[in-house]
Amino acid sequence: MKKGITLLLAILVATLAFSQNQFKTPLLQSDYNYNSKDIPKFIKQTAKSKKDRVKIAFENATGEGLREAFCPYFADLYLGKNLDKTNEKLLEIFTTNDAGIQEIFRLNDTWCLAFKQIAYHMYYAFGAKSNRYPGRLYPETEKALLELLWKKAKYKNDIHLARESTWWMVGSENHDIVAKVSNLISSQIFMNEEDFKDRVYPDLGTGAGEEYWFHHMYGKERISGPHGRANNKDGKEYTAADHYKEWVQYFDEFFTERAKKGFFLEMASFGYMAVTVSYLTDIYDLCDDKKLKQKAEDFLDVVWADWAQEQLLGVRGGAKTREKDGTRWADAMYRFARFYSGGEGSSGTHFFAQLLSDYEWKPIIWKIALDRQGRDEFASTSRQPGEEEGMMPRPLGTERSMLCDTESRFVRYSWITPDYIMGCQMDYPLAIHSHLSIQNRWQGITFKGENGPRVFPTPLILDEEGEYKDYADGYTRCVQDENVMIVQQSRGFTVVNPDWYPMKSRANLEYGVYFGNEHDTIVEKEGWIFVENGGAFLAVKPVMGEYADGWTILKDNASPGLTSKIFDDSYSWNKDRSLIHLKDKYAGVIFESSRRTHHNTLEDFISDIMKNPITLEKTVVPGFHILKYKSTNGTNFYFNLANNEIPMVNGKSINYTPDMVFDSPYLKSKYNSGIVKISKGDEELVLDFNK
Repeated sequence: MKKGITLLLAILVATLAFSQNQFKTPLLQSDYNYNSKDIPKFIKQTAKSKKDRVKIAFENATGEGLREAFCPYFADLYLGKNLDKTNEKLLEIFTTNDAGIQEIFRLNDTWCLAFKQIAYHMYYAFGAKSNRYPGRLYPETEKALLELLWKKAKYKNDIHLARESTWWMVGSENHDIVAKVSNLISSQIFMNEEDFKDRVYPDLGTGAGEEYWFHHMYGKERISGPHGRANNKDGKEYTAADHYKEWVQYFDEFFTERAKKGFFLEMASFGYMAVTVSYLTDIYDLCDDKKLKQKAEDFLDVVWADWAQEQLLGVRGGAKTREKDGTRWADAMYRFARFYSGGEGSSGTHFFAQLLSDYEWKPIIWKIALDRQGRDEFASTSRQPGEEEGMMPRPLGTERSMLCDTESRFVRYSWITPDYIMGCQMDYPLAIHSHLSIQNRWQGITFKGENGPRVFPTPLILDEEGEYKDYADGYTRCVQDENVMIVQQSRGFTVVNPDWYPMKSRANLEYGVYFGNEHDTIVEKEGWIFVENGGAFLAVKPVMGEYADGWTILKDNASPGLTSKIFDDSYSWNKDRSLIHLKDKYAGVIFESSRRTHHNTLEDFISDIMKNPITLEKTVVPGFHILKYKSTNGTNFYFNLANNEIPMVNGKSINYTPDMVFDSPYLKSKYNSGIVKISKGDEELVLDFNK
């Protein structure tokens, strides 16, 4: 009996391993040598294996985890399995008043990120009018699904919101996109359904975020919250067809505006990009309006071209916003890209939609993504949205909304090489942040290698054992030029929250630098920490001067001269030597990187770095300094650690409103032009979003 069980387990393990490894993608292969002639072959192989990859993904569906409960039922519908039982169970779920069942399937959360997407994909994939698998959703089940979808959509789908700026976002960027894409798709469904096409929406006109109320979403009492305070109701009655027309116009402008001014507020977020990108892809796949469908496809091409140039082995580098854990690497875009490039897929929430999608990477995106060595070293800059309009009192009805319709002064900068990517986001010191534009901001270096090893500045908190650990909710000022970045915990910044949101403090935290334990070598010398990882090198220097702990007037005597002594003993390691704690929480931290093509050995790199001049110039009050650093390539950096003065590179202040919204060898667009050029060698794709 034991032998039989052992053999069965061995077979199951082998089968699972085969299903996970049979579909390989060059994107994730570190030893792949790029050849442009391979691209047609890869595209053909990806298309040929797609059906099998989709099938395996649905066969491995699981209902475990937040917002995943519907996934096994969707998988059974796709696979055509247990249709009687599946429909019976779904009918029960769609019509239940049992609070426990509603909780499991998130049906008591009006703003659940998953249900509406699951619902409209069930309708289009398995309903009576489906072009894919019609009838797998039985008539009674489909009717119950549509009634529930109407119930969940009718108050959120307020036609007056479609007439507001596309830069006014409800709650968060991902929640906003979920709500509004769902409004578009559900309107399209209802206007073509006899039982719904003549129904009149409430259209309260009280403002965005109806029932977006955390006491309701996550609390036990399930309070729905008040209406917004606007009075925009116009006395007219609107049906689904009216709503559909307005939302088509809204998203036509949405895509144009983001092509002109940049994307996303939640840029490169580990999980939220799964939400945002999958819902925008749904417009391409499901919307019947041909013009909007084409614009959605063009926009997705820009999104993926931007991603393709800024990743190594599928792992994205550069600055990230709303990144709760800076050590995670297999993010949403990694998982999407793995499937697009011929690897395994996922039938989990949001990812399942990709399995049904017709969107594919253009050949030029394949080429940018795979030609790691050919890309060599280059800078990529882009302007980012998220700055608030800064008006008070804020318009009535925006009590749950960000108002980001402004010429945002945020610049995302990445230095991209075949061995590492280093990046940050530079924000104008007087910019007015939204409540999310500064949340969990990540900047640092990501090395090429398994699991994307990285080094980054981070706020710290003490764990139960009194050891410091990295903590996401801080905010740093920064400046970067090519392979050099300087950061400091921000001493102050301006934030405007929606009226009904609390103002959370993100200042005066303990700070440090996370290194992890995945590097080949770490060496310390005279206050510098040197890292070797694969073909890349990194030098990190926390710069601490006199009176970091404070200065007592008339009792202490500052040192003579105009410059401060720089202390080498400026940090301490935690127990497992994965991070350092800065002894001065407002110390400036220098990051300078290099590659083996420039320095043959780590010792050569250390020798050059140690020659670089560092100066801490005193300001009026002891303990506050201006940091000056001359890098290995001769670039001069000026960074005021005492206040929010704009940093300078080679004597020039940082420009937070560059002429280009996208600027790299592979992606170019003049700010506010709406014309985006994607290039690779002699190949060019020009996308005009003004049409």
